[in-house]
Amino acid sequence: MASNKYEEITKAAVMLFERKGYHATSVQDIADEVGLQKGSLYHYISSKEDLLMQLAHRSIGEYNGQMEEILHDASLTNRERMQRAIEHHLRYVTKNVQLTTVLLREAFSLGEDQHQVIQAQTDKYLNFWTQVIEQGIAAGEFRPVNARVTALSILGSINWVYRWYHEGGKLTASDISDVYSHLFLEGIEKR
Repeated sequence: MASNKYEEITKAAVMLFERKGYHATSVQDIADEVGLQKGSLYHYISSKEDLLMQLAHRSIGEYNGQMEEILHDASLTNRERMQRAIEHHLRYVTKNVQLTTVLLREAFSLGEDQHQVIQAQTDKYLNFWTQVIEQGIAAGEFRPVNARVTALSILGSINWVYRWYHEGGKLTASDISDVYSHLFLEGIEKR
């Protein structure tokens, strides 16, 4: 039961952080949203900053876990790895637009120690992407591009989807994934 209340709290916090911003959202706002007294909320969270930290850590952990699976799947070509990586990242962004908005807009609000933890996780994710591209280059499937800059370019483009994607719009997440895969793979694949 407690984990259900914690999930309710995290959903309320994401909604409030996205709507009002992290700094403008008070702990009392979160407590009110989930029908708890402010003091009772502290039974589930230690602070608003810790809540944002947990949201960021869990989200980036999901990204990293999926990328590790993609990288270690020996049955995939480098092209297929890139397609799966793009698809996974894009599906996560489109399925979690509010959370993505909060993370991209508010994660800088974390204190230095927490920010360093999140930065290390984010760097790990970027390194996975860079590795996929480097493997494709080494195998002769991709042109010799700057793998890190290419990975940053792809991630920046996919992350920006949170600004314009609307569930139920003309394009599904799968449609957008196909466009991005085609666009980026055409740019790096050897002819």
